[in-house]
Amino acid sequence: MIEQINLISDETRERKRTGRKRPLIIGLLVLYFLGLGGVYFYEKAELNGRLNKLEQVSKQSGGLIAQNTRYKEVIERVNLAQKREDEIKKRVEVIGAILDSRIYWSDVLRSITHIIPDGIWFTSIVTYDLTDQVKVKALLSGKGVKFNGTALSNSRIAEFIFAIENSHFFGNVLLTYSQKREFHGKDLYDFEVTTELKSKAGKRN
Repeated sequence: MIEQINLISDETRERKRTGRKRPLIIGLLVLYFLGLGGVYFYEKAELNGRLNKLEQVSKQSGGLIAQNTRYKEVIERVNLAQKREDEIKKRVEVIGAILDSRIYWSDVLRSITHIIPDGIWFTSIVTYDLTDQVKVKALLSGKGVKFNGTALSNSRIAEFIFAIENSHFFGNVLLTYSQKREFHGKDLYDFEVTTELKSKAGKRN
């Protein structure tokens, strides 16, 4: 039997084995780097997508903020207009109250000239403010009128009192006094009459 003799050295044999493994290692490295590159590009694409979404959200947020600012400006203008309208309403109400409480004395005096009987002369006509207690007692305007004058007789004074009592301008008529005196041989009567203006006295619709 002939023994087989291996003439290839161990070193050469080892190199041969290594040469066979090298293409496999290179292939694995190529696959690794390809996989790594794929992961890199995937992650990069994912990151770009998120950045784009973030940019869109940022733009939308900026638009909403700008819109909200415009809404605030509109609301402030509306509130300012409402405030001005309320101020105008208050002024109109004040003016209306002043006009409602205004007394047209020309109408009152004109009515007096029509109802005053002959034989009476006024020395003064004075107005005064009524107290709150008197105002509550009747529908009065808050004004009183005091007539001072002279008459030829007490009957003329009575006629005058009757006339103003039946006038729609006056109420609560009171004769304060009637005093007789002589003037050039004739009897005259000085008097004072107080009355109160009704709430509709001298007011025009």
